[in-house]
Parts: sequence; C-alpha cells; structure tokens
Amino acid sequence: FNASDGRCPTCGGNGFEHVEMQFLSDVYLRCPDCDGKRFRPETLEVTVERDGRTANIADVLAMTVNEALAFFNDDAEIARVLAPLADVGLEYVKLGQPVPTLSGGEAQRLKLAGFLAEATKSKLPRASRSNSDRMRGPIRGTLFLFDEPTTGLHFDDVAKLMRALRKLLAAGTRVRALARNRDALSR
Repeated sequence: FNASDGRCPTCGGNGFEHVEMQFLSDVYLRCPDCDGKRFRPETLEVTVERDGRTANIADVLAMTVNEALAFFNDDAEIARVLAPLADVGLEYVKLGQPVPTLSGGEAQRLKLAGFLAEATKSKLPRASRSNSDRMRGPIRGTLFLFDEPTTGLHFDDVAKLMRALRKLLAAGTRVRALARNRDALSR
C-alpha cells in the first residue's frame, strides 16, 4: 500500500476516506473502491498458500499475531519476527493495525518487541555459541528504564512482560524498573 503500483488509487492505500466536518469530529469512511482492503484488485490476486489455506496481502494484514504465527508456522524468519510480539502480550493485535490506534502501553510494548526481535536477529545456533558470543548483539549494553511498566496489566500479562525483560537481560542489556507493585517486579 506504500507503492503507487499496488495501493488503491482512491484512498491512497489507507482503506478509508477522511471527511472533514466543520463543527463535528472528522469522519472516516471505508473506501468504496477497495472496501477497506487498501490494495488494487490485481495486487489482491497475489496469494500465498500454507497447509491448504490461501491468503492475499489484505488477509494477512487482517490476521492477529497469533493467527499469523499459526499460518506461517513453517517459516522460521517470520516466526522470529512475530514471536516477540506474542512474548510481550500483543498476540491479539492485527498485523495491519495502524500504530496510532494503539494505546500508550501497547505502543511501548511494541517498541519493546522490536528490541527483542533485534536481539534474536544475530543469534548463533545454541551449539556453536560460546559465553562471549551469547552476549553479543545489536542491543548489548543498552539501558532500558521502565516507569510503572505493570500498571493496568493483568497478572498473566505481567508474567509475560517479566519473561520479556529477562530475555533483554540475557541479550546483554541492563534493565531498571520503577514500580509501586513490588510483587510484580519480584517475579
């Protein structure tokens, strides 16, 4: 949708049309040409097949992280990139969801997932790593400061967050978290 050859010419690949209202909130209407799918018909004809299921780019972008992990279960690179999203508790987010629609906490966890994905990017196979290699990577030496990272999270989500923070520590980073809920951070 970010290339003129593939995106819908009517909505510019947004999937909606923006209607400015003078005295009311602006209105966003689903694009009448692409029906919110953001792509030209010829782009939507390109599909990928996995385990007897077929999906085009609009179908993939409509998948949640968990659905995409299941659909692309045989592709290690896709799993490597998507797994950190599930690790930080964003398994329900759709792949094509616009970033501005995320809450502040979801946006922070999305950023954290990006660092986790970066940490796994340069990992060597476990059998061939020495102790010094285990700590190498693009984020080694980074200091992460968290202010009340567990506020508003369910206990299960707090546990996922703590596992994600431990993965950051294993990647050679330093993590400092300030929280009133000491029980959450003692995990």
